[in-house]
Amino acid sequence: MPSGRILFVDDNFICSLENCENLREQGFSVLPAYNALAALEHIKRHPNLTALVTDIDLGPGDDGFDVARWARGAYPGLPVVYISGTAGARHAAEGVCGSEFVAKPFNPQQVVDALSRVMHAKAA
Repeated sequence: MPSGRILFVDDNFICSLENCENLREQGFSVLPAYNALAALEHIKRHPNLTALVTDIDLGPGDDGFDVARWARGAYPGLPVVYISGTAGARHAAEGVCGSEFVAKPFNPQQVVDALSRVMHAKAA
């Protein structure tokens, strides 16, 4: 399953560093972003994103739901996985269609498994 370029968005530098490394070990190419504006720049500049993993609470400004909507605007059907320690209840109402949610704290394999599910759902 692992392949392609994942945009990983999290304002927590340590969480991002650890999870990006885990995704790389699983065979993904990973673009880290630490806020919504940086994520938008990646979305605009990289025409070959395979999936998005985004925290929901990204500090001041836009949130992960906004990032996912931008990404889906640029890449219709892009697989999306949300991660959050506080905003899980909002996923059903605000998450993009077909996305998955993984609650923090999580085992890194949970994100890989969620990516696998959303990527396979898109392929089906």
